[in-house]
Amino acid sequence: MGAPPQDHELSDSLIARLLDSTVYVKGQDCKVTQNGSGFVVAGGLVATGAHVVAGIEAPILIFSDDRPSANVGREVSSTVVAFDPVADLALLRPHGDFQLPAPLSMSEAAEGTVGVLLIHDGTRPSAIPALISQRIRATGVDIYGEAANGRDALVLVAPVELGHSGGAVVNAAGEVVGVTFSRNRGGRPVAYAVQSSELTKLIDGVDDEPVAAGPCRDGS
Repeated sequence: MGAPPQDHELSDSLIARLLDSTVYVKGQDCKVTQNGSGFVVAGGLVATGAHVVAGIEAPILIFSDDRPSANVGREVSSTVVAFDPVADLALLRPHGDFQLPAPLSMSEAAEGTVGVLLIHDGTRPSAIPALISQRIRATGVDIYGEAANGRDALVLVAPVELGHSGGAVVNAAGEVVGVTFSRNRGGRPVAYAVQSSELTKLIDGVDDEPVAAGPCRDGS
């Protein structure tokens, strides 16, 4: 598939707006500390990967904060209100009266186009150029290794690393077209994302009641 793109065509002002809505997600309820990325969506919710919050009772969200006095950002606890281990998606409702950044809009991915992957490493968000290579139907197992019907997914060419799961894949117009869930472990810069249509279905079905985030994936 070649090398990842070195640049993208999104303007600096658009990137700044997208990064403002990008979130770090973490939890320590299981044997291994879990972390990943997420982003604000409609309805005052944060979207991330189901495996990022599996077994976590109240995931912690870190929002970027540009105030000079801030060390990292604003930490806010949250409640899981949707959890889909097959699509590998989850929706979180932040606690308190914290004013969320603007939600990101969604669209369908176009094969062969370049966008960005929005990730947050716990210190700051960043945008990584990514080639949206293919739309596929990913079959196999859910996040617990159980047989599942699969999900609509994207093949990406991008340097995805641990902690990038749950990050938004955004097209050149700044619209979310996917949510990252996995990477190739053979050394090639190939990664995978759930298509935005799967996330839209999850958002449409939310009734805002807390739901169980499944068991921990490590068996704890």
